[in-house]
Amino acid sequence: MFLLEPERTQFDLRWRMLGTDIRVHPMFWLVSAILGWTTDLSVLALWVGCVFVSILLHEFGHVFAGRLFGAEGHIVLYSFGGLAVGSSNLASRWQRIVVYFAGPFVQLVLFAVLYWGLFPYLIYRAEEGARFPRLFVEALDMLVEINLYWALLNLLPVWPLDGGQITRTILDAFMPGRGIRVALGISMFVAGLMAVNALAAHYGHSLIPHLPTGGLYTAFLFGLLAFSNFQELQQTTSKPWREEYPEPWERDADDWKRSRW
Repeated sequence: MFLLEPERTQFDLRWRMLGTDIRVHPMFWLVSAILGWTTDLSVLALWVGCVFVSILLHEFGHVFAGRLFGAEGHIVLYSFGGLAVGSSNLASRWQRIVVYFAGPFVQLVLFAVLYWGLFPYLIYRAEEGARFPRLFVEALDMLVEINLYWALLNLLPVWPLDGGQITRTILDAFMPGRGIRVALGISMFVAGLMAVNALAAHYGHSLIPHLPTGGLYTAFLFGLLAFSNFQELQQTTSKPWREEYPEPWERDADDWKRSRW
């Protein structure tokens, strides 16, 4: 569901940047606006801009990591985030893991630069009497929140988030024939737990202390992922996963010549 590239529309925004084709589906702007909805249109526009920059950097992390190993990819931003299409089309498991991890890693680096680099300087300047524009300060707060919490959520072992793809790749290596089913089971449990916790926190009774909940959007997203994982887990019992979702290298007659790690 989340790994499929959306159909092209006449309203797509397209350009080429850093040797990479980029396409932004109109649903990306709509969902981003819903996530940060406020009647203050200047703050709303700022939020959408921060989401755009953060997700674009995330996808560039995947693209550049894939390019290191010879895989070319293009970027699509759409309703629930983005895709670096083609960047993980690699036979080596460890290379795919690097590509999966690269997106959240870029976001965490940006968070570190802002939080431990820029913020102390701004605090120092503020103590000396400097004043900063309100929207500038709000933009920094948004970028810190997005690039920390969204990156960490992306690393949860939930399919098809980056952490879920890493988990699937590792378990498939150490548990041939069962790894993908186990990965889906873990994903379904974690996604369900996140959804229940977010829903409970919305009504004032968080089940897991100190865990950012994200409100009803997080409950809806992870509930949807848990249901999707359940459906896919059911499919694996009736039809082999690899027959349903063949990997790109599995159609390559020379695949046996390459190391899986």
